[in-house]
Amino acid sequence: MKVFNSLLQKLLIVALTVGVLSACGGKEERKAKYLERGKAYLAEKNYDKAKIEFKNVLQIDPKDAKGYLFLGQVEEKQKNWPKSFSAYKKALELDPELVEARIRLANFYLAQASVLKGRKDETGAANALGLVQEQIKEIRAREPENPELLTLEATLWLNDGEKEKAISQLEKVIQREPGLQQAAILLSGLYDQAKRADDAEVVLVNAIKASTEPVVLQQRLAAHYINQKRNDKAEEVLRQIVDENPDELNYRVTLASFLSRIEQNDKAEQVLAKAIAADPEDVQRYLLLTEFLSSRRSKEAAIEKLKQFVQQHPHMTELQLSLVKLYLTNEQKDEAKRVLQALIDSQGLEPAGVRARVVLAQILAGDNTNDKRVSTLLKEVLDKNPRDNDALLLKGKLAASNKDYTGAINSFRSVLKDQPNNAKLLLQLAAAHLANKERELALDTLRRGVESNPKSPELRLSMAQLLAQNGDIDSALEQLDVILKVDKYNQPALKAKFGLLSRKGDSDGMEEVTKLMQEGAPESEDGYVREARLRFAQKDFETAIDILDKVLAKNPKSVAALMAKSDILAAQKRYAEAINVVDQLIKIRPDYAEGYYRKGRLLAEQGDMSAAISQYETASEKAPDSVDVLTALVTLQVKQGQIEQAKQHLQTILQESPEHKSANDLLGMVYMARKDFAGAETAFRKQLEINPNSSTVYQQLAQARMAKGDLAGAAQAYEDGLKQLPDDPGLLIGLAGVREKQQDYDAAIAAYKKVLEKQPGNAVSTNNLAALLADHRSDEASLAKAVELAATLEKTNQPAFLDTAGWVYYRKGDYNKAVAILKTVVEKAPQVPVFQYHLGMAYYKQGNKDAAREHLEKATSGDYEYQGIDEARATLKTL
Repeated sequence: MKVFNSLLQKLLIVALTVGVLSACGGKEERKAKYLERGKAYLAEKNYDKAKIEFKNVLQIDPKDAKGYLFLGQVEEKQKNWPKSFSAYKKALELDPELVEARIRLANFYLAQASVLKGRKDETGAANALGLVQEQIKEIRAREPENPELLTLEATLWLNDGEKEKAISQLEKVIQREPGLQQAAILLSGLYDQAKRADDAEVVLVNAIKASTEPVVLQQRLAAHYINQKRNDKAEEVLRQIVDENPDELNYRVTLASFLSRIEQNDKAEQVLAKAIAADPEDVQRYLLLTEFLSSRRSKEAAIEKLKQFVQQHPHMTELQLSLVKLYLTNEQKDEAKRVLQALIDSQGLEPAGVRARVVLAQILAGDNTNDKRVSTLLKEVLDKNPRDNDALLLKGKLAASNKDYTGAINSFRSVLKDQPNNAKLLLQLAAAHLANKERELALDTLRRGVESNPKSPELRLSMAQLLAQNGDIDSALEQLDVILKVDKYNQPALKAKFGLLSRKGDSDGMEEVTKLMQEGAPESEDGYVREARLRFAQKDFETAIDILDKVLAKNPKSVAALMAKSDILAAQKRYAEAINVVDQLIKIRPDYAEGYYRKGRLLAEQGDMSAAISQYETASEKAPDSVDVLTALVTLQVKQGQIEQAKQHLQTILQESPEHKSANDLLGMVYMARKDFAGAETAFRKQLEINPNSSTVYQQLAQARMAKGDLAGAAQAYEDGLKQLPDDPGLLIGLAGVREKQQDYDAAIAAYKKVLEKQPGNAVSTNNLAALLADHRSDEASLAKAVELAATLEKTNQPAFLDTAGWVYYRKGDYNKAVAILKTVVEKAPQVPVFQYHLGMAYYKQGNKDAAREHLEKATSGDYEYQGIDEARATLKTL
């Protein structure tokens, strides 16, 4: 029994050993089989199958370096650069001796250095070249004569300017390896630069003969022939590429494009026709031919050809949709609609029928956003597929155009679920939020857009504009600077930056921007006109005019330059010269209201009011909706006593256009001039029905009511305005003024404080709040706040503000300081009785009775009424 057990144990050991060895052998055999099959597919250019085989290798053995090496080659062939790089790097980690992986990585680092250098990132480029050198060092230690290593070295020498040294090395490489693609391309390019065209040709021809994959070399040879204007040879090479790669459509397209460029359109058309014959089921080939015909023959020829294709292949619905596009570009909208309706009828709710519905809805909406057929078509599409992006997008746009911003937001958000990084869509969503008064949501949408599309200048520009509207100029400038770091000549970003720097008063920065605008777009007048306006603002009139004259010498019809020049001449009171410039503008653009409007202003400055009114009337005829023109005309008519004419003109406009955006407002002003305050109130209220968000009109309505003595009504007008515009400083200040008149000082103080919370530098609110606290509050905290505000007012040169500061110190009991400030005020404006009153009272408290008497007499000698006159009279009686 013991012998039997021993024998059994030995047999089991043998069996287990054989099993393990068999398993290992099977594993290695399978791995080798997958590897060889992968290499075979790679050679056949069947990259998808090759990738599967190499992944099978790595599934069996995740530490197989060659598996990663070949996988990297597949990814590189498929232009999946990040995956390719990662695979090569992994291969090298697993096997540092794998020279081929090092060569591939070195080439990646070399390409990276080139890209970074193009972006002017010298530090990044230097770092990448350092990584190339590291790999070269490691390869040289293992294979010092490796031809790809020698090519890499030559590339670095070339980067350092050692051209002859690089050529010498590459010539040696080509002698040993004539088919080495990278060396042949580099050397031929150097020969071309050195005007050694024949040598370049020999290198490429020999490389093609020696290469098993010569396409890139053939393309380089064709480019060489094109540069040498040897078009017959270039055509020969490009045709050879097509013949050797009959299944590759891109090579046929390249050949056709070349033939088209050299005006061999018949040959180009034949190439594209043969492409169709090579694969009649590929829709793209038919479209390429029709696109060629459209661009090189005519749209009509393209349409006729595409109609033939549609008849021959009715199942290819993409051809019919392309025919629609051609009809639309040829302004044959009815034909396009007919094709779409036929598609809808034949395809029903199949994908082509759904697509046809969306396109038809887009066309109909373009003609009339309220066309009921549009909503019907969109409903059919969205009932079939509630996530149809094109239908939702159109639905959102239509909602936005109808001011249904909530509906637009919902539609855009639905599309965003499928296209979270769509920059254009994010811009539309942000615009809808902004229109819906959801400023923070708009800004948040743009922030998310910038995070997902950091290279999108449009998103950053929109974000900068919104930040600027919020008053955050510095953050807006940061966004623009990101754009300009990538493209320092980006004109929209430069224009926006110019505007923001103008708001900051940074003239040096503005000048720098104009120079960049001029460098980036030397043929554009914009940068020069902006520089001229900057010089104008700096009162350097001569330089400004000189810049504009140079612009006008190049383009005498430059509207922007003429307008700027007229502004500068007008500022210098050179009205006759300015009128001559404006006359040029009118001659160039006789239908442009701006010319007549400007001439009207200039004539008014010269005192020729009748001629000015005539020009304004012409401008109003040219631009009946212009608020500026109509305002100028009506204002001047009222000043000239032509109140009835102004009234009739406005009433005529309102008869023709009851919803005119400014006529009711101006009519209210005319009624105010006539002291018809009830008529003015009616007009202002009508204006607010048209535009309930006008701060100015609420203020005008309040003034009309105050003129009638209706303080409660005036206060209500301001409060109604604040319901629409809660933080509007003009409305808050107006309301505070009414509350003062009503002697509701606490409410007035609260209103001024609210203004200063939003606008700490608001001078009017600072002044009025200081005065109210000094006059109507006696607690220490209020007086301390008044003194704090007075310190701000002291820094101004405005007599009214200085008077308030002096009065605050008077109320605080600091009579010496009060006298010092109030003396200055009276010197600046001795005719204002309240200033005399304040100084007289300060002298009185100081004990200077003679000075007090002098100023209090002046404060009470006229027929004046102001808060404190009774105190002035009473105090004067005691002196």
